[in-house]
Amino acid sequence: MEYASIGDDILVKLLTLGDKEAFEEIYRRYWRKLFQKAQRKVYAREIVEELVQDIFINLWEKRATVQIQTLEPYLFTALKYQIISHIRKQLQEEKFAAYAATESNDEINSLEETIAYHDLSRSIQQAMEQMPEKTRHIFRLNRLEGKSTREIVEMLNIPERTVEYHISQSLRFMREHLKEFLTWCLLFFLK
Repeated sequence: MEYASIGDDILVKLLTLGDKEAFEEIYRRYWRKLFQKAQRKVYAREIVEELVQDIFINLWEKRATVQIQTLEPYLFTALKYQIISHIRKQLQEEKFAAYAATESNDEINSLEETIAYHDLSRSIQQAMEQMPEKTRHIFRLNRLEGKSTREIVEMLNIPERTVEYHISQSLRFMREHLKEFLTWCLLFFLK
C-alpha cells in the first residue's frame, strides 16, 4: 500500500488499528511542520525536538483510544499544550532558582524545608492544572507575575468584575486543593 497518497482520515483509522506504517507516514508528514511551529516559541533545538517527539510518542501509545476528528489540528493543539507545559515547568524552575539564589545557606537550614518547598510548588502546579483555562491564566498573571486587577483588565480587554471573579475562584480553588498539604506543613513546622 502506498501510504504517501493516503488521506489523513484514512491514516488515522489505520493508526487506531495499530498500523505502524500509517504512523510513520503521519510522522513524515507532520514532524517538520510541528518542529518549525515549536521553534517559533521555544528556541532550544534539543527541547523542540523533545517536545515534538513526545507528541508522536503519545500518539502511538494512545493510538487505540485517541479520538481524532482532523489530524493536523489535533497535532498542533497537542503541540500547543506541550509548549505551555514546558514553559510552565521552566517558569517554575526559574522562580525556584531565583528564590534559592536570594536565600543564604543559613536561611535554607534543612533538607526538609527544601523538600517542603518543592512539594508545595508541585502541589500548586497540580492545582493550577485542574483550574479552568481562563481562571488559571488570570491567576498566573495576578499571583505569579504580580499584575494588578487593572493591568489584567487592560491586558485581556475584559471587565474588572470578570477578573475579580476569576481571582476569587482561583484562590478558593487553591485553598480547597492545598488544604491537606497546608495542614501537613503546619504540623511539620510546629514539631
